[in-house]
Amino acid sequence: MAIGELGPTLRALRKGKKLSQASFGKLVGLSQERISRIESDPESVSLDQLLTIMMVLGARFVVRTNEHDSPQETGGDQKDAW
Repeated sequence: MAIGELGPTLRALRKGKKLSQASFGKLVGLSQERISRIESDPESVSLDQLLTIMMVLGARFVVRTNEHDSPQETGGDQKDAW
């Protein structure tokens, strides 16, 4: 998943559980404003917050290698890789 897909994915998962940003924020211990910021700018979320959010949403965080797109093959580093 690219970083640009994270916000919309988190929003869709939250809405799929019929939770407002405010009610979801209470479940994860964050303000509605912070949930809004995470959904609109996912680069601002800490790993700890992301893992908590994913747990409450019933989602998994999976890290895997991409053997076909090594930095040598793409000519750059993998800072966008998840």
